[in-house]
Amino acid sequence: MTTIFIIQLIVSFIVGGSFIALLTFLAERSNSRISGLIISFPSTALLGFFFLAWTQSSEEVATLVPATLIPLGLSILFAVLYAYLAQMGSRFIQNRPFLIMLTLLLSVILWLLLSLPLAMFKMTNLLYGTLGYLTFVVIGHLLLKKKKQVILPRHSYSIWQIIIRASFVGLLIVLVVFLGETVNPFWGGVLSMFPAALSSSLIVIQWYFGHSVLFSVVRRVPLGSISIFVYAIIVMLSFPMVGFIYGTLLAFLGSLTTSYLLSKIKQ
Repeated sequence: MTTIFIIQLIVSFIVGGSFIALLTFLAERSNSRISGLIISFPSTALLGFFFLAWTQSSEEVATLVPATLIPLGLSILFAVLYAYLAQMGSRFIQNRPFLIMLTLLLSVILWLLLSLPLAMFKMTNLLYGTLGYLTFVVIGHLLLKKKKQVILPRHSYSIWQIIIRASFVGLLIVLVVFLGETVNPFWGGVLSMFPAALSSSLIVIQWYFGHSVLFSVVRRVPLGSISIFVYAIIVMLSFPMVGFIYGTLLAFLGSLTTSYLLSKIKQ
């Protein structure tokens, strides 16, 4: 690895972790509507696409976007599966830390098994990617719609929880950049759709409040993922035309507008 690439990896970790820490801080100190908008930011995709374009090219990132849409849909399945596994596992496993680790491990394995073949075969068909994503939106909605919802307790992250959460996302962004450089950008692009921020939130919430609130946490995930889908599509269209810096700003504004409109939709 060259010195420049090592610097890029370090910057990816610092910026990625700091961004997640900032979002966590702002979400805790905002009202519920603004907090929902902040949480729904496409944080991992934003950082992953940005740093991939920085180390590769804007055109390369635009090419790989279709391969990331089904993994985005699988992130919905990840959240739903996590809640169901936690519920079923609680009937047999009383040790909460072990239950959390097992639930996370099984959810991650399934996501990887279904997502990584898209990177291996470099899937670039936008229609198939979009249809696959929308299929998982519908599946996720149907699996969650009949589940009983409970009022979510308000939780403030401790400084150590924020640091661990930020480090987890920062390491993921480093892995995205590393795979994009050493294997091929499709691996980094697909991994950028892994729900790192969401999974860290699910772990903390399950730790403090148990499995019973998880369905309430993930019930907005299928609808909220639309803002990330919009972000990815704008990236695909704008990066080749205006570059990854201005393209990121355009995609961010488009995603923010989508999140605001989605927040108006009542279940």
